[in-house]
Amino acid sequence: MIRITDGRYIRNIYGVPVVADVFRATSNIITMIMKGAKEVVPLDDINSAYVLKKEGYLLFGEDNLAPIKGFDYGNSPTETSNLDLDGAKIALKTTNGSGAILKAGEGTLIGAFLNINALSRHLRNKEVHIFPANLRNGVSTEDNEFAYALTKKVLEPGSNIDVNVLRARNGNGSLLLKNNHFEKDIDFCLQVDFTDVIPIFKDGRIVRMQ
Repeated sequence: MIRITDGRYIRNIYGVPVVADVFRATSNIITMIMKGAKEVVPLDDINSAYVLKKEGYLLFGEDNLAPIKGFDYGNSPTETSNLDLDGAKIALKTTNGSGAILKAGEGTLIGAFLNINALSRHLRNKEVHIFPANLRNGVSTEDNEFAYALTKKVLEPGSNIDVNVLRARNGNGSLLLKNNHFEKDIDFCLQVDFTDVIPIFKDGRIVRMQ
């Protein structure tokens, strides 16, 4: 069985939890791990990030798309894709995605269009609970379209998800990024099957699933 629940209202979890914040947190996490990061610690408050910075963590994040004072980088997977993160320890604080991962808890898989095929293969014949992170003030088209696309891929491996990608490209999250001059991230995040990396949240940190 596959369930989809709004990531703002995570209470009960059935089966394997998957969190998707396509624009941009989960796409960025996948990119970080793909670029060699050792771990990513998701945070729901900024002060915790400053503590981790003293321990050698790189700080990534944003608050309603704005940079956070004292952070090393924003939340752009396009920017992340150009960094050398081999062995890096990262702390990530975003508007919606990092909090949703913390709420979903231990064993949560990190999903986006970038790893949808690898993720769907792993989830086949399992009970799955997908949590689109959504926005503080409403649903986000891209997160829900990803949830629908992943469902199709799990149930029918050869399913065509072009319509889901198109809707994501034309949705409210895409418009928000365009209005804030992050057009490159739209194209980056909507690449399908870009990597086989599946990050998993274990013991308070996100690592590459082995």
